[in-house]
Amino acid sequence: MLAAGIEGGLAWSTAQGWISPSVAAPLANTAVVLLAGYGFWQNRHLRSIWLAVFGLVLNTLVIWANGGHMPVSAQALKDAGLEDFLRFMQNSSDAVHNLIGPHTRLWFLSDVIPLRFMKKVISPGDAFIILAVIFFFLETTQQVMRERKASE
Repeated sequence: MLAAGIEGGLAWSTAQGWISPSVAAPLANTAVVLLAGYGFWQNRHLRSIWLAVFGLVLNTLVIWANGGHMPVSAQALKDAGLEDFLRFMQNSSDAVHNLIGPHTRLWFLSDVIPLRFMKKVISPGDAFIILAVIFFFLETTQQVMRERKASE
C-alpha cells in the first residue's frame, strides 16, 4: 500500500507540474521495487508470493524496456471509461505512464487490460499480482484454520 501511495503521489505531483517526470519516474519505480521486494522476501515461505514476484518481474521488464515508464494502451483507456486520462496523456505525461506508440517495447506486457467496472487499466503483471493477493488470502486462511484445529 505504501508503494502504491508513493507512486500515486509522484504521478499526481507530475500532473500538477511540481516534479519533473524525469525525476519522479525513477523515484516511483525504485520505491515500488524496493518496498514490494522487501515484502516478498519477508513472505517467501508462502507459495502464493511467487505469483506476485512473477508479476513484479513482468512489470519491471516493460518499465525498464521503455525508459522508466509503463506504457498504456489508448484503446484500453477508452474501453475502461478513462477518456479524461487519455486526453491528458495525449498532451502530457506523468511520472509513471506514457501512451503505447510505434517505438514501445514489450507493449503486450504494458497496461493493456481494461477493467471498466473499476475504471482502471492493468498489465498482465498486475493481473498476476492480483491473483497472488487472492491466493495469499486463501493460503493464509487455510494456514490459520489448520493451526486452530491443531491447538484444539
